[in-house]
Amino acid sequence: MKKLALFILAAGLTFSCTNLEEEVYSSISKDAFFANENLLSIYSARAYTTLQAWGSEQSMWTMNLQLGNEVTVPMNTAGEWKQARYAQLQTHDVLNNNELIERSWEYCFNGIAACNDILYEIESRSGTFDGKDRVIAEMHLIRAFYYFLAIDCWGDVPFSISKEDKGYPEQKSRAYVFDFIESEILTYRDALADENTPIYYGRCTQGMANTLLAKLYLNSKEWTGKERWADAEVACKAVMDSHQYSLCPKYEDSFAVHNEGSPEAIFAIPYSTVYTESDHNSFILFVLTLDGYLGPTYNINSSLWDGFVGQPDFLASYEAGDKRRPATWIYGQQYDKAGQPLHVVKKDSKTEEVIDEFDYIIDETMEGLVYGNTGRKPTQGARLGKWEYQTDGLIESDQTSMENDFHVFRYADVILMYVEALVRQNRAAEAAAVPEFQQIRTRAGLTPISAGNLTIDNLYLERSHELAIEGWVRQDLIRFGKFLDPWWAKPAGQNYMKLLPIPNAKRASNPNLGQNEGY
Repeated sequence: MKKLALFILAAGLTFSCTNLEEEVYSSISKDAFFANENLLSIYSARAYTTLQAWGSEQSMWTMNLQLGNEVTVPMNTAGEWKQARYAQLQTHDVLNNNELIERSWEYCFNGIAACNDILYEIESRSGTFDGKDRVIAEMHLIRAFYYFLAIDCWGDVPFSISKEDKGYPEQKSRAYVFDFIESEILTYRDALADENTPIYYGRCTQGMANTLLAKLYLNSKEWTGKERWADAEVACKAVMDSHQYSLCPKYEDSFAVHNEGSPEAIFAIPYSTVYTESDHNSFILFVLTLDGYLGPTYNINSSLWDGFVGQPDFLASYEAGDKRRPATWIYGQQYDKAGQPLHVVKKDSKTEEVIDEFDYIIDETMEGLVYGNTGRKPTQGARLGKWEYQTDGLIESDQTSMENDFHVFRYADVILMYVEALVRQNRAAEAAAVPEFQQIRTRAGLTPISAGNLTIDNLYLERSHELAIEGWVRQDLIRFGKFLDPWWAKPAGQNYMKLLPIPNAKRASNPNLGQNEGY
């Protein structure tokens, strides 16, 4: 399943190269790619390979994490991670030249441009064959996904859907692009694959389209002023009634090293220790969060940056006994591969101090150290451990990618969106009785939430714990009305902060772009 997806992506990269100095492995002409679905999928793969920047350091995923209440990047004992870009995001005092904002903008609009180019090349050629309409539909859906991410972050965005568009793209309202995304999904959804089979792993399917539609409708009130809860319910039910997906028996199964077989995977970004090894197209969570002391625990020989850690208030928000807490975060006494407890040794020129408690504690004193000059203690802050780390010795010093795939859309999310749509329509009793919602709770070691306790606030907590670190935190905080609240190192915010600034460099290159209010 995964090997096939990676072959298509790797082949797409090979055949889209334009550097004439590179070694030529094939003399296949562009026209030859318009002969069957498999070759056309290879030609269109760059629309998907662009997605792989999701797992890198300065990415759309990490930007959304830093804007939320789950993760922070305090300066460590080596004086590293003091970059202003992270402090700006964490406190919501974001400048319009922030590197993560710029990278995220490019992520969206480079992806859109790739889709426009691919669609132009495909649709400008005559001839039909089985699967051609399916690949065209995939390009429309992945472009809609990029636009979905863009209006989520910036609201009004530049809009272009043709390679032949001349001049500077006009800036369209969030409501306008919302309607466009909805229309694209409804128009092309039925042409997509309707089965969750290996050949379509990592590609747009009807399940992906309906999940994207559900997310669009759930955010409609915030983005357009119109409530679309009933429509979100229908979109989620379409995924559920397809019987193509199911919940994993164990929570951690979806995040295993080899998680491409997870029945929860609706839309995945495939990663590989071999095929996605690059600075900006890798999944490098182990580099971002672990430190050198933890190398022996996971048998990792690569450089570890000791950066991303959990916010203490968020870790304290879990219910007692919630299995998702230790499955998501690394804290408490750690051990080496032989089972011996690890200790931190702190040295200076004259002394060697052994800190007996190698405990990634959730310490309130971190609040004063987030952007201070002293740095946090070596054992302060729970590390991110949701995706299983490879312990078979394959992570070497020159390796930068994990093998785990990133499931952007996961079936548990669909169940929680379905429940949310019901609750927002005052149907809490019906929502509480959904068997798969109860299963999400019981597999976490918790009792199902009763109808009387199924409030919006409790549902938010359930989503935050089930989907922690998966990249939906900012969007969820806004939709549940909590984004402007103060938390840990962030003061109370103002309404304009729910949108991000349009990067200065992008406005300078397009005179049609205005700036979001407040920036």
